Amino acid sequence: MRNRRRGLIAVLLAPVLLVAGCVSVPMAGPVEQGDAVTDPVDTDFEFLPAGPTPGATQEEILQGFFAATTASQENYRIARSYLSDAISSEWNPYQSTLVRAQEGFVERLDDTTLEYSVQVIAEVDAVGRYRVAPEATEQTLPEFRFTREGGEWRIAELGDGILISQQAFPSAFSQHVLYFYDPTFTNLVPDLRWFPTRSGVPTRIVRALLDGPSSWLDQGATVSAIPEGVALVAAPVGIVDGQAVVDLSSEILELGDVERQRLLAQFRASFGSLGNVAGVQLTVDQTPVTIAATTEVPEVNPQVDGRLLLMGPDGDRFGFSSGGATVEPVGRLSERAIELGAVSLALGPTRTVGAMLTEQGAWIVRSNDLEPLLLDNRADLVPPSFDGFQLMWTATSDASEGLSAITTGGEVIPVDVVLPEGTRLVSIDVSRDDARILMLLQGESGPRLVVGAIARDEASGRPLRIGDLLDIPIDGAAGATAVDAAWVDEVRVASVIESSQGTAVDLHELGGRSRSLGRPPGAVQIVGGNGGVTGLRVLTDTGVVVEPRGNGWQSTGVRASFLGVQQ
Repeated sequence: MRNRRRGLIAVLLAPVLLVAGCVSVPMAGPVEQGDAVTDPVDTDFEFLPAGPTPGATQEEILQGFFAATTASQENYRIARSYLSDAISSEWNPYQSTLVRAQEGFVERLDDTTLEYSVQVIAEVDAVGRYRVAPEATEQTLPEFRFTREGGEWRIAELGDGILISQQAFPSAFSQHVLYFYDPTFTNLVPDLRWFPTRSGVPTRIVRALLDGPSSWLDQGATVSAIPEGVALVAAPVGIVDGQAVVDLSSEILELGDVERQRLLAQFRASFGSLGNVAGVQLTVDQTPVTIAATTEVPEVNPQVDGRLLLMGPDGDRFGFSSGGATVEPVGRLSERAIELGAVSLALGPTRTVGAMLTEQGAWIVRSNDLEPLLLDNRADLVPPSFDGFQLMWTATSDASEGLSAITTGGEVIPVDVVLPEGTRLVSIDVSRDDARILMLLQGESGPRLVVGAIARDEASGRPLRIGDLLDIPIDGAAGATAVDAAWVDEVRVASVIESSQGTAVDLHELGGRSRSLGRPPGAVQIVGGNGGVTGLRVLTDTGVVVEPRGNGWQSTGVRASFLGVQQ
């Protein structure tokens, strides 16, 4: 006898052959490229698909079931109405979610069994981790077996999990940012997750936090303030007068004051995406846990100066521009950048020290009277980055040479990283939380965009290595040339590539989807600022700085020879 409950997906992206003569199961509407979710889902919107209709065929029941899985209200009540009484309560829709690119095909195996094959482009696992398929592949789902109940067909056997179209995904799922700490407990590090919009999101956030960070972050780059073995005792997590009440097991009572403060800060930050949650109350056996107040809370998604940092078009002005030709210098740092002929500059979060590239190499440069230090004079350096631990990150375009982190005193710290063979580095950028590094590569077949987690010593913050890389697909990369990349905000990055169609900017979510931001002509550099996409600025090959407006890009009226990066 077959097992009635199997995983909807055994191995993501396993290729299968479709049997000739399959019948298409139509889904509503044409397939289109989905847009990234940039705003919270409208929680007042209610989508309630229909339940089974009398006399429906097996194919119609299957089609209706797929449509109903877009509505998670009341624990997928409508979708369960398509299932037999015996399996309805056993089916676990939260096990995984497959995102399909287009309509699937159904094949009849016998009088009571249908098989469904579909092109899968992504998967969301049980704790909200979104994984993009390297390329869309056909996949066959576990068989759907049918039985009659009260004279009507119902599904009696199916796999756990759901299947959803890329069109329906943004309405059916909402994105939430979980937070973990770096090993020094200095910064909170974001981890993007996706949960069914109306199905116990607070509880899913807590369970995902207890499960830990995504694997690419969980390699010495992040730690949790939640002690090992802590469990959620009372579920669902309730919201009382704007407070999320999280009842945990007694292990948290063993924590000291500082550890409890860190624990509360981690939970508060992770509930930040919920508009109906203003605070968090941790309890054990429904009794509030005493946590001393503190003002030492890590900043979430750090902001920078809202003005554009740039070098003037003639190389004779460097500093912050509010528009037009006026530039406010950054102390003596601006003088040194002009005198030494800077071609790139990354300014640290204190705005008093930065990493500068000239024809001679990579320098540490300060806003005070201390002289600049040439600390890496290798040829073919990419523009250096600078982090909150006062380290300059350097690399040559030869990806096999790895990365170097250099202290302001000149100590060189080699940082191991395994980059794809046959690629060269184009750009490197450390995130503002100092826990991740964005790298744009040029491969033989086109650009590649990767992010790696920075494992650091828990006492000193010295980088030790870069973990396994998160590969971010770039649409239209085949045969194109890598130009630049930048952090947009804490969970999104932007890439610029050049092809026969010109230069293109794409927006990528780390643990989510991608979409086009248009084609600013002649783009040669991109930098992030504040406010997500609206804070992006692109420098063109004519020296004009452009910004996103509507569906395109328009001039800011500012000209520059290069744009400074603000850490």
